[in-house]
Formats: sequence, C-alpha cells, structure tokens
Amino acid sequence: MSDALNHPDERRDDLRWRAQQYLLGALDEDERRAFERALDDGRDAETAALREARELFGDLALTAPPAAPREEAKERLAARLRAEFYGERVSAAPQPWKAWAEGGEGASFRRHDEGAFEPTSSPGVTVRRLHVDRAGGRATMLVRMEPGSSYPGHRHGGFEECYVLSGDLRHGDRVMRGGDFERVDGGSCHGKQWSEEGCLLLIHSSLSDELLS
Repeated sequence: MSDALNHPDERRDDLRWRAQQYLLGALDEDERRAFERALDDGRDAETAALREARELFGDLALTAPPAAPREEAKERLAARLRAEFYGERVSAAPQPWKAWAEGGEGASFRRHDEGAFEPTSSPGVTVRRLHVDRAGGRATMLVRMEPGSSYPGHRHGGFEECYVLSGDLRHGDRVMRGGDFERVDGGSCHGKQWSEEGCLLLIHSSLSDELLS
C-alpha cells in the first residue's frame, strides 16, 4: 500500500471513490475483480463503502429531474440484472476488446476451437479475439449476435471492415446477409445495429471506437 493511503481517512476516501466507480461501471477489469473479491470475502470496509455509495446515488437520483434512460443504459442494466439473478457473466464495458492490447498481440494462428467468446454488456452480443495489432491499435475478432440482439451506435476510431459469415446484420435501411462485406472510414458513425435472426461477423476494427449517446 502506498504512503498516500496509510492514513485511515485517506483509505476510507479511496474506498468510497472505488465503490462509486464500481457502481458506475468505471473501474478497469483488474480493479473491478479486486473490489468484487473483497466483497465476496465479506470485508467490512468495502461492504460499508458500497452501501454508502448506493445510498448516495439513491439520494442524488431524487434530486434530478425525470428523464428517460438512454438505450445503452437500459441494455447495461438488463445485462447486470441477468448476471445477478441467472449467474450470466458479463463485461463491465460494452467494448472488452479495448483491453486486449494489454495482454499482448495474440497468436498469428488460431484453430477453430481455440479461444472462447467473451460476453459484452450488450445483451446477446459476444466477441472472440483472433488477433490484436497493438502498435496499430487494431483488432481482428469474431462477433456473434443472438436473434433480437443489438449493439449501440458508435464512432469509428479508424477504418472498419465487416464481413457477414452468416445470418443478418441491420442498420438503418440496410440489411447485410452472409457473404456481404462493408468497409467504413475512420471518423464515420454507425447507428444502432441489430440482428433479427442472429449473425456471425468477422470484423477488423480500431481499438479506439467510441460509443454514442
């Protein structure tokens, strides 16, 4: 523990901050897991900080004017509820591939049954890492969308190439099906994308895409 956190008051402040960031889904993966391990171990300090953060957010909610939640917020809430009640593991972030570069470049050859699909916070959307170009800030991945699932609008941090392996992918009036290919430039935007039948996509994309509100 650093000297900055040796004082009890400073440690309490740090725990309060981490509990608030945890509820907001703003901790990185390692921090989130460490905080959840502390809760699972029944540590009084972390448990009390989380309870205090929930009470604080509840009070703040009462002071805010009524507003309809954004679609992304509703999807993330639904994912967390499924995780709590049905034990479904979900990522704290809608774009788990942003953290892939931290684990290295990945293999240049990958067998069809090597590597699991990772859940995202968009219900029914999972991703499988194929390769990460850390220097170029890009990733190649498989994306699986279950029937009826959707992915929120986003701005591309670089060019993106999408090849539909099977199923249907829809955005706006366009319907892409197995064998269709699309390339878009960096800085361009995709609105909400969804699949009625479910689909499997091969995507080569930037690691710096941004979700749109």
